[in-house]
Amino acid sequence: MNGSGNWRSSEELPCVWSLAGVLGMHPCDRGYDCDSCELYHALSGKCAPGGESGVRGPILSQRERELEADVGRIVSEVMNGCRLDLDRWYGRDGIWVSAGESGELEVGLVGCVWRVLQPIREVVPPRAGLSFARGETCGWLVRSDRAIPIRIPVSGTVTEVNDEMVSDFRGSGQVDGPDSWLFHVDSSMDPADVSRLFRGEDTLVWHLRKLRILKGYLRDALDSGGAGVGPVMADGGYPETNLETILGADRFSALIEALF
Repeated sequence: MNGSGNWRSSEELPCVWSLAGVLGMHPCDRGYDCDSCELYHALSGKCAPGGESGVRGPILSQRERELEADVGRIVSEVMNGCRLDLDRWYGRDGIWVSAGESGELEVGLVGCVWRVLQPIREVVPPRAGLSFARGETCGWLVRSDRAIPIRIPVSGTVTEVNDEMVSDFRGSGQVDGPDSWLFHVDSSMDPADVSRLFRGEDTLVWHLRKLRILKGYLRDALDSGGAGVGPVMADGGYPETNLETILGADRFSALIEALF
């Protein structure tokens, strides 16, 4: 199932199941505290903590509620326009794989990877005709201060690169379709047999884990009032989405290590 959203309301944060395309617009009233949410546990086929109904997280102070609301708005804005396709396979380093119509595999970067790493200065895709072993670095995403490797999820030969996407990015500095394919691979490997690729409900678990990591870093930064945090919600405008601006260089570096 596909889902994308334009979550602009400052009052309603989208449920992670809406971000994943499982639900239509469904607001989150828990500040993304999924562990205490009956809906999350019901949809994932699990019981709520303690087997109780109506389980909620601990009572928060006014300051804590405001902090969680700000964190939730930033996460919502960063993830805006991204989606999860539950019929694709996903890798823990932010790569997705899908069976293409020609029998080759399509490979792309999960939309939230582009958003978390922005601004990206350059995309260096693999060259068509080159062969790689599974997990080998085949390309790069380049920021001003670092290069993040793109690792191929299956062994095979790159047959085609999405030159239009790369060209559009280089011209505008933005990705219009963050979940578009980046390259095709001719591979004898079945993604279903690759241990580090997962799909369906496991994709949601992976997504929630990434959200929790991101939330933790944002919560620490906002709570400490670090440099760059001040203008995040200025004048009631949309939240800042450059995470390095919000977190500061050191926290942002640690976040990248934790996520990728």
